[in-house]
This record gives sequence, C-alpha cells and structure tokens, in this order.
Amino acid sequence: MDFVPALPRPRLWKNKADFFSPFRTAAANAKAGENITPLFDPDIHRAEPEEADLKDLNTALAVLVDVFPDVEPEVFREMLASISGESRLEVVTAQLLSKEMKLVRGRYRKPQQSNSQSGRQKNREAKPSRKDQSKLPDEETFRSDSYKTAVKRVFYQEYSTLSHSAIKAVLAEQNFSYTLARPSLQQLSTRSWRFSFSSIWPKRSPSATVSEHPNIIWQPGANPEGDLVPAVKRTGSSRLDRELYDLFVAPILENQRQKQLSEDHALASQLNETEAEEAEALLDCECCYSSVPFERLTTCDDGCHQLCFDCVRRTVNEALFGQGWSRNIDLERSTVRCFAPTSDDCAGIIPSSILRRALAGDNDKDDIWNEVQERVAGEILTKSRLPLQRCPFCNYVEVDETPPPQRRKAMGIWLHLVNRSSTAFQAMVLAFISALLIFTIPLALLAGFVYLTIHIFPPASAILKRSWTRVHKSRRGLKFHCFNPSCRSTTCTRCLVRWRDPHTCFEHEKTSLRTAIETSATQAIKRTCPKCLLSFVKSSGCNKLVCNCGYTMCYICRQEITSKEGYGHFCQHFRPTGGRCGECERCDLYGDEDEEAVVRRAAEQAERAWREGEMGKGDERATRAMVESLIGVREGRRGWKGCLDGVVDLVVA
Repeated sequence: MDFVPALPRPRLWKNKADFFSPFRTAAANAKAGENITPLFDPDIHRAEPEEADLKDLNTALAVLVDVFPDVEPEVFREMLASISGESRLEVVTAQLLSKEMKLVRGRYRKPQQSNSQSGRQKNREAKPSRKDQSKLPDEETFRSDSYKTAVKRVFYQEYSTLSHSAIKAVLAEQNFSYTLARPSLQQLSTRSWRFSFSSIWPKRSPSATVSEHPNIIWQPGANPEGDLVPAVKRTGSSRLDRELYDLFVAPILENQRQKQLSEDHALASQLNETEAEEAEALLDCECCYSSVPFERLTTCDDGCHQLCFDCVRRTVNEALFGQGWSRNIDLERSTVRCFAPTSDDCAGIIPSSILRRALAGDNDKDDIWNEVQERVAGEILTKSRLPLQRCPFCNYVEVDETPPPQRRKAMGIWLHLVNRSSTAFQAMVLAFISALLIFTIPLALLAGFVYLTIHIFPPASAILKRSWTRVHKSRRGLKFHCFNPSCRSTTCTRCLVRWRDPHTCFEHEKTSLRTAIETSATQAIKRTCPKCLLSFVKSSGCNKLVCNCGYTMCYICRQEITSKEGYGHFCQHFRPTGGRCGECERCDLYGDEDEEAVVRRAAEQAERAWREGEMGKGDERATRAMVESLIGVREGRRGWKGCLDGVVDLVVA
C-alpha cells in the first residue's frame, strides 16, 4: 500500500474581517435596496382583478343587500362563506325568508333617513344618487387572500407590541378592513404593558404618526422649497396600496397643493399690484379709500362708483351673517346694491358676474355665491305667499295649486254615493232627501241662504275652499315626484321620506330608535373568530371564549389563548375588595362591569344621535303629522269638517 502524505487543511477565514464580511455585504445590500423599494403610483397601479369565486361571492352579496336592505352585510357574508356551489344565493334567500329573526339576531343596519330639519340639511349637502345608495361599500365585500395577507403584514409591523392573535381577531371583526380595524388596534395598543413606558413622554402628533408609519416614506418633491412628499411602499395588494394612499398620502398632498395654489395666487397678486404701482395704474376704492389694481375693482351700473373686492366680500358677509341683508341685497335682481358712502341715493347694483368673481376670492369657490342665491330664492318664494311643496332632499320647489272645482252630473253623484261613500254618509244623504221631500220650501230657503253666504261672506268661502283643498290632496295621494335633474327622488308629502312600495307613513320613526340602540350595543360587544370568521356575543360566563372550531381567545384583549397558557392568561391574584389588580396588568377572568359600561355608552350614543337626527326642533308640521299618524287621528276628518268634506267630495268632480 502506497503511503500518501497528509495534506494541510485549508483555513476558511484568515481573520475576523473575513468572518464578518458576508454579514456586512448582506447589510450593505439591504441598505442599498431601501432606495429602490417599489412605490405605489395611483395613476399606474390599478386594482388586481378578482378571482372567479370571489367575484361570484361579491355579486351574490350585492344582490342580498338589495333584497334585504335592513340587514347587516355581515350576516350575508357568514352564510355565503359556509355554502358552496352555484345555488348559494337561492339557499341563503330561502333561509332568510324562513328564519330571519333567528339568523339576524338584532344585526340590522342603522337607518339613514331623517325627517328633521337637521337631517334634511345633511341630505341636501350630501345629495347621494340612486347608484351610490345601492352600491355596497368596499369595506363590506369579501376580501381576497392577497389583501388579507398584506393587511396582516402591515399591522404586524405597525403594532409590533400586540400579539398576532389579537391583530387577527380585530381584523376578523372588521372584515379585514385596514381603515376600520386601525382605530381598534390603536385602542388595544394603549393597554399593552410595553406601551406604558412610552406613555411617560408626551403623545405624538398625527403628523408624526404618519411619518413613522412603516409603509409611508418621505422623499423630496418637485417643490423648489424642498418640502418632503409622502409615498406608499408596495404591500403586495393594489387595493391595500390604494387604501393607504387615500388614508395617509392623499390628504397631505391635497393640503400641499392648496397651500401651493394659495402662495402662487398671493405672489401673483403681489407682483400685479407692484407692477400697477410702478406704472401708476392703481385706482381708489370709494368705500375704504385704498388703492387697488384694476383687476380687483368693480363699479356699479348706475353712478359708476368704484368698489374693491374686499369691501364687496365684507358687505356680503355682513348681509348673510349680520343685519345688512335688507339694506344691501336687491331681491329683484339677485345681487348687491351699490354701497358707496359718497352717494346714499345711488340706485345702481353690482353686476352678478363680477359679484360672483369677487366672492370667489383666492379660493376660487362659489360657496358664498350659492348661499346668497339660495337665500334670495327663499326670500322671493316666501314673499310670494304661494302654496309650495318642497323636496326634502334638495332645493326643488313646486307650487301646490288646487284646480278649480267642477260640479258632477246627477248620475255621477248617484254612482259616487252608491259605490264610494260610507254607510253612515249614505244614511245621512237619504235622511236629507227625505227631509227635502217633506220640507221642500224650508230647505230651498236654506239652500239659498247657504249660496248667498258662500258668495257674500268671505270666511264661509274660505272654509269651503279649504275643504276642497283637503279633498283634492286626499284624491291626489301622498306621493311627490321631484323633477330636479340632480335629484329625481320620490317622497311622501306627509312624512317627508323617500317613497318605497308598500309605503307606511312614519314607519321609520317607529323602529329607528330600537334598531339603532340594538345595533350599537351588538357592535360594541361583538367578537369574531379569526379562524372561521364566526361572530358571536358573550352573554354570560368568563372572558375565556372557545369557538366551535376550537379557537380560544380572550374576550378583553382578543389575544389567542394557547392550551399551554390556559387560564394563566388571566389575573390570579386575590382581591378581597374587588376592583382592578394592583400587582399585574393581566386581563380579568370576569369583567362584566366593563362590558355593561361599554353597552351603556354605545346605547347612550345611539339614542343621542337618533334624537339629534330624528327629533329636531322647529319642524312643527312634521312633528304634528307624525303624532297624528301614530295615534290614528287626522285633522279635518272628524266633526263638521268631515261632513263638509264628504259633501264636497260628493258634489265636485
């Protein structure tokens, strides 16, 4: 056997620098990679298309929301997720029709309509279209797996002090919506023991919170002043990228844009004024005697008095919010009168086109101009003393005219009496005919007296006219159609809500308070299993919740309780006097006091919001009509007014 000499073993590292070289290279590459992180661009990156099964689920969910508009979409999501196949929509609809009370269990949508003055004002400002009302919000739809994964990854980085199980539980409660889940996670993070160290220092401002978000980076923008511009890092889901962009980046960019426009406009105005001053082209305002350029000056159409835009805006603000409306506003021409102090008897006005440009000012908005026009139109309609019918959701107004009465023919009177009159009224008419046959002359004299009274005595004619108005409105019905192109809504003239067949007046008021309180209380104490997405409410027992799928979680902090941890997750110290434990910050095993307080606060807030929205003060007509509808009494349908209306309805076609 040949002898083979042993070769020397090569050394892997010569020194410490060779040993740490790979780690330094990886750190350098990671640091260099931060500068090339892909960013979200709303103009380039579009939402990824939905999968076929997910699209079918969302389509079925939208159909169920249209069919059952009073039920929370959460109920539909739970039922649709548990049923597979093409007939899931039919199966869910059949189950809801047969077992709605058992399946819904108080999870009804909060009512959106309002009959009060404040509610109508909000509806005027919002002006939702029918398409927007029937559209299901994105927060209520089924989420894709990529969106769920991206949301969890972002929250794990943003709230590193919370456990992953608590984050999953909150996401399951809020349908994996980043916008809806973030406030709950912020509240939970304040209860974390790790957060107690940071609570010693002052709280961070909102801008600092945005700047420290793990998916928001700041980079130099195109502004020559060097202002930083926020951008969103790509998360793997275009929908989440758009949500983060709309939540954090878009408001800051809009504020920067408005700030830049204001600065540019101020600089342009200053340069224009400087050039006009150098060219000696400034003109004097006859109200404040200040020198302004020609572009910021207007004249009245009568005496050619020169007035600056600042004085025009101050005059309009005083007219709207002060006591100068009747003195400064010309209702016939819907503009401002000349207010030059050098001539008190000037009958001129400021042209409407120039007034609109003056009121827009630096903001380039027509808010004050529209408010002036609306108030002028309201003043003109009020002074006209016409019977008006208004749309409760916009500014559309119609003249509620009553057509002149036309007498029925004898055969028409007889058919109306036989087919449409009540039995009591028929008996009264027969008694009247019998008395007419017996007492012809006295009744003829009575008829002549009534005829002369109606034509000579004005109050009697007014009573008869009001009776015909009531009969006409009763024949016409309560449905009112708005012909405003931007509204096109159909409302009830009595309860002032949108018309839905079958319609019951003030049905909303009968159930809105109960529904609002039940929904708020349920949402306050509801928990959702992050494993099977089953929602449930704890009625009694301890705070250790075990789902049907086997998932165990804490009711207070929503954190997962493993089999190894068990009841050790909760406080084990003896407290003879009750109250909070002073030795640890663990959750209480029995915490009914906090749950009752949460439910009570939610119920109080729901009741307060309902009273502010539904029972607004000052709308006496709607309140009186609602009371009459609820107690079953209608004004003008009892006593002598009812008899008079019956006679008018019988005689007039």
